Amino acid sequence: MAAQKLPTAVRQDQIVETAFQMLSENATRHLHVKDIAERLGMAPSALYRHFRNRDALMSAVLEHIRTKLYKNIEVVRQGSDDAGERLRELLSRHIRLIRERHGIPRILFSDELWGQNQERRRKMFRIVNGYLAEVEDIVREGQQNGQLRKEISPRAAARMFFGMVQPAALLWHMSGGDFDIEEHIALTWPLFAKLVIQ
Repeated sequence: MAAQKLPTAVRQDQIVETAFQMLSENATRHLHVKDIAERLGMAPSALYRHFRNRDALMSAVLEHIRTKLYKNIEVVRQGSDDAGERLRELLSRHIRLIRERHGIPRILFSDELWGQNQERRRKMFRIVNGYLAEVEDIVREGQQNGQLRKEISPRAAARMFFGMVQPAALLWHMSGGDFDIEEHIALTWPLFAKLVIQ
């Protein structure tokens, strides 16, 4: 059955979403354009009209990750003026994103994906660095408002914040989802909060 004709942006989003789902199920080296096309009910040649090759598709997947991360920042900024509450909610959203998007840790920790591609490595580094800069801004604003401890380096606090997430993501990924990521956060957040929040 032929795929329905959709606007380019909608079809591209579908393709990226499908790639994400497939990355959740399989290793990145097993992600083939023909399999994505088949799952979407379209010919591979039709998919190549949207992404010229697998590298272009994987770049779009990275952009998708960036969008999700930055959307979480935007939502917590709009939800509260309290920096401590923002950080706690951002942590919850980040963990939820990992649990709902199994493909994210697989992408982040994939040698097959990053091994020889320095451009992609740099792009992921820029995404993570930008995310850390946003967390730094939340910390800095909280310090200016008297909500967070002034003696703490915003950069160190942002890296500590990220440090709560990455080991949990790695352990969760390595255990096939068996690692209790909620317990990890329940144990680490109070320590972080004690160091950072007034």
